[in-house]
Amino acid sequence: MQLVQCHIENFGKLHDFNYTFTDGLNNLPAANGWGKSTLATFIKAMFYGLPVTTKKDLDENERKKYQPWQGGNYGGNLVFNVHGKQYKIERFFGKKQAEDSFNLLEVSTGKKSHAFTENLGVELFGLDVAAFERSSYIPQKTLDSNFNESLAQKLNHVLQGASEDENLENALARLDKKRVTLSNNKKTGQIQVLATQLDAVATRMHELAGGSQAINDLQRQIAIQDEKCRVLREQQTQIRQQIKDYAKWQEKQANQALYAELNRKVMATQTALKNRQAVLRGHQTSVTEIDSYIALEKTVTAKANALQMNQGDYVRARKQALETYFKGKVPTAEKVKSIYDDVLQYNALRAQTDNWVVRKTQKRGQARGWRLGLLALALVAVLSGVALWTVQLGVAVALIVAGAGACLGALYLSLVNMINTKTALQPSIDYERLKENQTLMLKLQQSISEFLSPYESTNDYLTAINHVHNNWREYENLQAQSVWQAQQAGAWSATIMADQTKLQNYLAQFQLDTTNTASEQLATLKQVVIDLANLQTQLTEDQRALEQFKTAKNFDLNEAVVTVDINELQRTENDLQTQIDAYNADKAQLIAKIDKIQNEMSELDDCEARKINLQTEKQTLEASLAAVQSAMQFLQMANESLATKFLAPMKAGVKKYLQLLTDQNFDNLNLDTDFKIKFEEYGKLRAVEHYSRGYQNAIDLSMRFALIDALYQQEKPFIVLDDPFINLDEAKVAKAKSFLQTLAKDYQLIYFTCHASRC
Repeated sequence: MQLVQCHIENFGKLHDFNYTFTDGLNNLPAANGWGKSTLATFIKAMFYGLPVTTKKDLDENERKKYQPWQGGNYGGNLVFNVHGKQYKIERFFGKKQAEDSFNLLEVSTGKKSHAFTENLGVELFGLDVAAFERSSYIPQKTLDSNFNESLAQKLNHVLQGASEDENLENALARLDKKRVTLSNNKKTGQIQVLATQLDAVATRMHELAGGSQAINDLQRQIAIQDEKCRVLREQQTQIRQQIKDYAKWQEKQANQALYAELNRKVMATQTALKNRQAVLRGHQTSVTEIDSYIALEKTVTAKANALQMNQGDYVRARKQALETYFKGKVPTAEKVKSIYDDVLQYNALRAQTDNWVVRKTQKRGQARGWRLGLLALALVAVLSGVALWTVQLGVAVALIVAGAGACLGALYLSLVNMINTKTALQPSIDYERLKENQTLMLKLQQSISEFLSPYESTNDYLTAINHVHNNWREYENLQAQSVWQAQQAGAWSATIMADQTKLQNYLAQFQLDTTNTASEQLATLKQVVIDLANLQTQLTEDQRALEQFKTAKNFDLNEAVVTVDINELQRTENDLQTQIDAYNADKAQLIAKIDKIQNEMSELDDCEARKINLQTEKQTLEASLAAVQSAMQFLQMANESLATKFLAPMKAGVKKYLQLLTDQNFDNLNLDTDFKIKFEEYGKLRAVEHYSRGYQNAIDLSMRFALIDALYQQEKPFIVLDDPFINLDEAKVAKAKSFLQTLAKDYQLIYFTCHASRC
């Protein structure tokens, strides 16, 4: 037979997957996790279905393991050729076997076929699923070649041993022992033990069934409680309706008060609107126009204030102060700039001279003391002069002059000391240049002091000249400003008069308080215009709210007052609720009793599950007993042809495939009737467990293919290989590739591998 194509709707992680098979070798390389084992299991499931088990281990529960990851229909279809016809298997699975579906179609006609049943794996191959997994279905997880009873029946034996007579005798003894173990006629037989357990479970289920009557009695009591509650709730509903009617009357009373408030608000807004319209006297104006007059009023006020402040007097006063500062003789711009340049030159020479002076290293004792004394005296004199400047000008000038003289004396001593110690100074000092600098500094100091002394009393020439320059520049600006003010005064007076007239004419249109200033009247007018717009909007909204309220609230202003005792109604309603709560509490106790009985009766579900498991196990053992009995009968018939019919071909097949896989001769291979392979090494038979994992895989594969050759003499099956060479080294993998090519000449191979290097 041959596979043609498959479609997986949902199976494990595979979804909407299609594959078309070819003759010979079908390589399906894919990375781990792609779903190779899933596809291999799907092919097996199409022929044998999925078993039902309560095992939680996913490796032992394929139905649970391969449930679709993404949900949806669980299954698909598979097309295959056999006996010259093409069929399509359609299988879908549920959580339970009862939810499974099976359909077989003949592809040529498209009609349902009855050539095979849903047990078509057994019908096609003559093997149950366990035997199929030990022959032409080779998953990666196991290469176990142990024979089950289905294989034994297929091969006409389940024997082990030496000679045929001894083999038959031992086999029959073992089978009879197995039959006794399984027997359903003895108390110790496994089947009879299960039957006894089933009887015990049935008895317990009958005992638990009595709880149903107790539950029925309790449910009748609950029905009585419910009827009492129903009557009380009807009374409670009537009371609540009366309370609700009273609440509606209160709501209507509140609506009447709210209606009156809304109406009062409308009337108040109308009154405010009329008051503000009276201010305008029928004239039209706007906020923009008022803002323009506000700006005009501010301009008029500013100009008037400027004239009132008599800014010309201020300019003259400031000019007089500056003329006093300059002693009536304002210096020219050229003179100020010349002195400013002298100050900069003086400061530069002073910095250079100070740098040279600090380099002196000798003979500074006595001369230095004199210089420091003179400088201290000069500082005291200058500070005293500054302090007395505003009190006794003559004394202050004398002190400042004395301080200047002391400074000159200190400078003279410094020059003398420089001359006397010239030979002791470092050779790098230019003493001639130093002398020239000091001479020029004295000249500049005299020129600067002569200019600054009338204006400033500080020795900080740079600060003083900056102050003089700033005052001079201010004086020049005031001089120009006084000329401009004289020109502007006349023009401003005419403009102010015209603007004031325009402003008065505008304000006269409206009903305003003329005792207020123009600015206050404009502010009042602007607020009136703003209020008019806001009040008009407010009036529209208030009127709309009043109309909407009248439409939405359907009530009679003259409706009579409801005369009920609301407190009595509420007490009655509470009493009814108390009685209802009491009945509900009783009902809850009855329900709790039912829950308790139901919890006890939950054991009934456990008993049911136990019963199903025991029945399933009993059926399995009964099937095993039938198989044992059939095997015992078959052994009598198969004794004559055992050795010649099967062992020799199997041994030859194993040797042939081992040689293809390893390129070695295995004349030392021994195969017993239990189909256990051993090798004779150093005079002793050794089991395959003594060899490497790779050799064990090669031996198991060879056994598989030898078994397939023996099982299928006529119709060749397809073979599924799920990466069986994973434990082989590179050399054996190369042989395995050639091995597959050879097998592909006789069989259709579905070969899964996680790496293309093994294809």
